[in-house]
Amino acid sequence: MWKKQWGIIIAIFAFCLFVPAIHASAAPELKVKVTAGFDGKAKYGKGAPITVEIENNGSSAFTGDMVIDTQQSYESGIGEVFSLDIAAGETKTVTFINQKMFDFNMYGMNNKSIFFYEGGWKKGKEIAHKGTQQITVAMYHDDTKIMTVFTDNIDRLSALKGMRLANYPSTQMIDAKKIAALKLPEEAAGWGPTDMIIVDEYPIADMSGAEQNAILNWVRSGGILIFGSSDHLETESGVFAEHLPLALNGKKTIGPEVFNEWTSREDFDQEVSLAQATLNPDSKIIFSKGADILAASKPLGKGLVLQTTFSVGDEPFSKMHGAPAVWKNLLDSASQSVTSGGMMPYYNDPMESLRWTIGNPNELFPSFKVSAPFLFGVIIFYIIIIIPVLYIVLKRKDKREHAWWIIPSISVAVSIIIFAYGARDRISQAQLQQTSVFDVEQDGRISGYFVESILTNKAGDFVFTAPKETTMSTYTPYSMGLFGPSPMGANSHKRAVLERSATGSNLHLRDIGYWDVATVYGQTTLDEVGNFDINLTVKDKQLTGEITNNFPFSVKEIAIWSGTSRIKIGDLGPGETLKVNETLKTSTLVRKRSSNSMYMGQMPSTTDDLMKMRKDSLITFSGEFMSNDPKPALIGYTDTKIVPIELEKTKAATDSLTMLSQSFTPKVEFSGEFTVDPEMMNMTMISEANSIQAHPVGYVANTYYFDEDTYIQTWQVPEDLMQKVSVWKSMDISKIQKQLYTLQIWNAKTETYDPLESERKLTLDSIEDYISADGKVKVKIEFINKQHGNEGQAPEIKLHGEVKK
Repeated sequence: MWKKQWGIIIAIFAFCLFVPAIHASAAPELKVKVTAGFDGKAKYGKGAPITVEIENNGSSAFTGDMVIDTQQSYESGIGEVFSLDIAAGETKTVTFINQKMFDFNMYGMNNKSIFFYEGGWKKGKEIAHKGTQQITVAMYHDDTKIMTVFTDNIDRLSALKGMRLANYPSTQMIDAKKIAALKLPEEAAGWGPTDMIIVDEYPIADMSGAEQNAILNWVRSGGILIFGSSDHLETESGVFAEHLPLALNGKKTIGPEVFNEWTSREDFDQEVSLAQATLNPDSKIIFSKGADILAASKPLGKGLVLQTTFSVGDEPFSKMHGAPAVWKNLLDSASQSVTSGGMMPYYNDPMESLRWTIGNPNELFPSFKVSAPFLFGVIIFYIIIIIPVLYIVLKRKDKREHAWWIIPSISVAVSIIIFAYGARDRISQAQLQQTSVFDVEQDGRISGYFVESILTNKAGDFVFTAPKETTMSTYTPYSMGLFGPSPMGANSHKRAVLERSATGSNLHLRDIGYWDVATVYGQTTLDEVGNFDINLTVKDKQLTGEITNNFPFSVKEIAIWSGTSRIKIGDLGPGETLKVNETLKTSTLVRKRSSNSMYMGQMPSTTDDLMKMRKDSLITFSGEFMSNDPKPALIGYTDTKIVPIELEKTKAATDSLTMLSQSFTPKVEFSGEFTVDPEMMNMTMISEANSIQAHPVGYVANTYYFDEDTYIQTWQVPEDLMQKVSVWKSMDISKIQKQLYTLQIWNAKTETYDPLESERKLTLDSIEDYISADGKVKVKIEFINKQHGNEGQAPEIKLHGEVKK
């Protein structure tokens, strides 16, 4: 009998020992391979396509979720979910667009970012996988320009290799065939790895509608698209046919001297075939000779479409020594057109700055209050109950010894009642606060950024939904420890998970505490929302005209943002028109300029303080990161919720604040003598040796850090003003720091630099030779101390002239 019992025990023991091994042998065995960016390249802070190949080498199927942590900045990130069903021996590929790339390896944080949960991410079990454990890609900042070329033969555009552009120390060129071999992005963010797309006789029209629209929206958001001439360009350009700067009609040849004049070189020695062209509306000629237009551009949203009338890939142009110089002129012109006043865009990242500009004030909620009459009434009632009533009742019942517990109990009950009354809104429902800022385009399209914070009334998970064109992320910071960054940036999906669908996405904020604050932020673009109809004229420092509100909601505190000033106009209901009659301090309106407008008072103590803090944050963010159009802007605020983000299955009270900003061109009528102030001109300051922009120092206006020895400061007089000038009379040069540098000014007549006196302020007469035909004034700044970099003020110029009668 004992032998039989021992046999059963041994059998059970063996079964328990080998069942896990049997189960493991039947488990899925996943191996992962990842491809990211364009040809393995991506831009820091921009979107990029990511392709994940999953191979199941196990003996059973995998059914569950793949979660990829996409840390998007120092303090933000989410886990993105992809449902998978992979049979044994099967391989599947997942391709998605990461809205914003971040290089964790750059900070030595080699965290695992790819996870698999059998049975789903909510309650499933995590299983290990082989192969790639995290997304890796070669990251580039915006000081490197990446060009993607659509061409049948990359050698046709060999002149682009090693291109050096003004203000950008390096370039990279990518053959679009390498992208198409995987899949062309169908979202604008997927084109984030590139700054420019160059089309050389390539049929864009053959792409799918989604792929074409992705490029179109990429251009609208600030991209540059360049078309070389082609016999069938209007047909080949697809959705861009209506956005081309030029209409082509006929052919001719031009001599090499035209290109030599354009490039100021003698590298062209053969004729080049040219398409005859006429300028389309809203387009601008880049270079022409007589009636022959060689290149033109047309703005499209925040981006640009550029077109040449010669084939950029055909010989002899593509093989002549002067081709790189032509490309440099074209690309420099395009870059300067979409860059804000020559300021380098890569010093700050808008999504990073959302945290400390708009995000921090948005997370402050008004404290709950109890009205004074109610509180006074409760106190009186409490005194009456406790002193006479309680005394009389207890005396009649001869129970006065119970006062020791009745009085504290009543006190606690009254305190709870007061608290519950004051916090009734916070207890009954969650509180949502949304702050957003949008640039408005003429066609009614708006694009911008938002921050939405929730003050919870319960603990648990909260789910936000948004349509496809709206991105969502949240803050999941890591901390700095004694030995460097801690791995809190890892496992972002433990705190936030994003699920996508064909129509939009759901963002799950996980394990939020009771009466805690959590924040969602992102970008969105909305079509046909509305705009302002702006008809304003400046004459003799008087601003007159009309503004009409074409939005379907009221806009309050409308103001004109010119320079660092904001001229208050008033409020407008939907469809209303407001007449304007204001006196200006300057002779015209100028482009809006960033200023430190953040709320600098004590911690806000009232709701009005909180609102001012939020508005100041919008002004700061808009001035720093929004439209780079060199024009004044009309701004206004609305409490209408515009961003289409919703909180699911949770009752919440919402408070919204949105700032709308629309650039416009006022009609300016000059008469007699006038002054061109520094604010009226665009200024760039680029090093002579390496074409690097001087670094602005944010805490003091007009102060820069100069890495190199010599800089060329270029002031550009507005084109419309140049057409009205009859004579230039004098020039003031101020804010000269003679202890730091010496100055020379370019003489357009002699084509040499003339030395200037070492004074704090100079006035030059007879300045016609110092202003070029296209309205440029160039000043050479040469530093005295050349051993190290220098920090100081840059000179400013002011021009005096007289308009044509």
